[in-house]
Amino acid sequence: MSERAVPPTGSLGRVYTEDRSLFEDTCCHPEILCSLPLGFLLFKDFCLNEINDAVPQVKFYEEIKEYEKLDNEEDRLCRSRQIYDAYIMRELLSCSHPFSKKAVEHVQSHLAKKQVTSTLFQPYVEEICESLRGDIFQRFKESDKFTRFCQWKNVELNIHLTMNDFSVHRIIGRGGFGEVYGCRKADTGKMYAMKCLDKKRVKLKQGETLALNERIMLALVSTGDCPFIVCMTYAFHTPNKLCFILDLMNGGDLHYHLSQHGVFSESEMRFYAAEVILGLEHMHQRCVVYRDLKPANILLDEHGHVRISDLGLACDFSKKKPYASVGTHGYMAPEVLQKGTAYDSSADWFSLGCMLFKLLRGHSPFRQHRTKDKHEIDRATLTTHVELPDAFSPELKLLLDGLLQREYAPPLIPPRGEVNAEDTKGVKLLDCDQELYRNFPLVISERWQQEVVDTVYEAVNADTDKVEARRRAKGKQLCHEEDYALGKDCILHGSMLKLGNPFLSQWQRRYFYLFPNRLEWRGDGESRQSLLTMDQILAVEETQIKEKTCILVRVKGGKQFVLQCESDPEFVQWKKELTEAFTEAQLLLRRAPKFLNKARPGLVELSKPPLCHRNSTGL
Repeated sequence: MSERAVPPTGSLGRVYTEDRSLFEDTCCHPEILCSLPLGFLLFKDFCLNEINDAVPQVKFYEEIKEYEKLDNEEDRLCRSRQIYDAYIMRELLSCSHPFSKKAVEHVQSHLAKKQVTSTLFQPYVEEICESLRGDIFQRFKESDKFTRFCQWKNVELNIHLTMNDFSVHRIIGRGGFGEVYGCRKADTGKMYAMKCLDKKRVKLKQGETLALNERIMLALVSTGDCPFIVCMTYAFHTPNKLCFILDLMNGGDLHYHLSQHGVFSESEMRFYAAEVILGLEHMHQRCVVYRDLKPANILLDEHGHVRISDLGLACDFSKKKPYASVGTHGYMAPEVLQKGTAYDSSADWFSLGCMLFKLLRGHSPFRQHRTKDKHEIDRATLTTHVELPDAFSPELKLLLDGLLQREYAPPLIPPRGEVNAEDTKGVKLLDCDQELYRNFPLVISERWQQEVVDTVYEAVNADTDKVEARRRAKGKQLCHEEDYALGKDCILHGSMLKLGNPFLSQWQRRYFYLFPNRLEWRGDGESRQSLLTMDQILAVEETQIKEKTCILVRVKGGKQFVLQCESDPEFVQWKKELTEAFTEAQLLLRRAPKFLNKARPGLVELSKPPLCHRNSTGL
């Protein structure tokens, strides 16, 4: 990526038609677009500033989304009453409330009982999105604001991260496969944690499956709003490292605080338990069982809130329940220890009970006298009834008794031990090793969009508006590009960089038009187009110029043109359409009777552009 995230300039209609269609298909519903941070900002801007009709639903929707982010119940109660008074009660009094009686009664009944969950206004969210369908949303899709959204999506689709995109700071953690660093993303300035796994260490420990599984699990849980999991925004790899870009947590972990400050009180434990439970529920809703819940994996941020980290042992049980015996001894559920027994998310609740007991007593309920014998710990887990101290409150005892329920018989064979790693000296990474990580790179769309919104969105949009204004002013003097293509059989049009021949070292920006029988282009300030007919072309190929994938057009007479697109989606479309147009033209030329090659009165040669495609100036 560049030093700052910048959307491509110009009207998207002139850039690439298929990708706009793709965005229209994936964002054709208001609820989908509004769930994306950039999509909602641009849709709100359109509704407030570019249409004459008032769209109060947008502000109502925004208030609901802000309400849903609140963690404190008192804050939610206060905000929910404000929203009810401003957007529901006021319209009810004036008999102008456009929403259903069912939605009104839902909110009124819950407010009366002070039941202010984050989903209190969900019926309104659904009805607001439904009300925005039709004319308003169709006009938005035809506006410059939707074009700008597609431009931002184009930037997102072309993110190819490397180490150069981050300023890497000090080490903040170590693990069996690598280290964790603090880092700052160069184009937005946002701080992250960079977890780097050494590919050689991964190979030596035969941990490829674990590394790839962690990337898959992080992708599953990093969508949606969950402030209680250390989520991933990006993943990429270098020849020697697998890199996860994660939420930065500066407050240490619960194991550290337990060892430094002693056991926690019930009230402190209750606070942490509530947030961990919300994190587990977020995973379980996505059919992910965590399998490694312990104080060392619960990290704190600078405000004292906790998040679940390290999903290396997590597993998707949506299609098939796991049965592997994995985890940390002293926290593993009986069903996990039972060899060959399938289990699901229930295993995490047993582990939660063990972790909460340790926070209160300083040790696992099945790890008495600091024993390190794993077999003894496992036997205790499977056979010992936990005696809860009298000092625990009745509510706490009820909670722990429920979490530490044992439903599986003891296994006949103890679980396998662990294997320690050796030095990676002499380990070589082969092409087949790198092929394992071919699909490792990933960008979590909504998290990238939120990063842009929180950092550079306003500045970049303002700059891009100025560029667009200058482009439009220049276009008026030249005869608009889109106007020229309108009404003709133009397949594709847009800007590309052109390298005219091997002796030219400078790329020249030109505006190209692809027709079934020719390729035309024009530079800024030029009043006439240059033209290349399909019968002059020998081949359309792909080539690499300074690590940039380009289109190579070979022409009769030994000449060639190199075309470079602004983005990967544009390259794919231009290469596809140009190749197809060239192939179709060659087929037509071969099929045409020989006498058509001779000049005849009243006939237009196939290689010449028809006069009806020219304007009054002859262009």
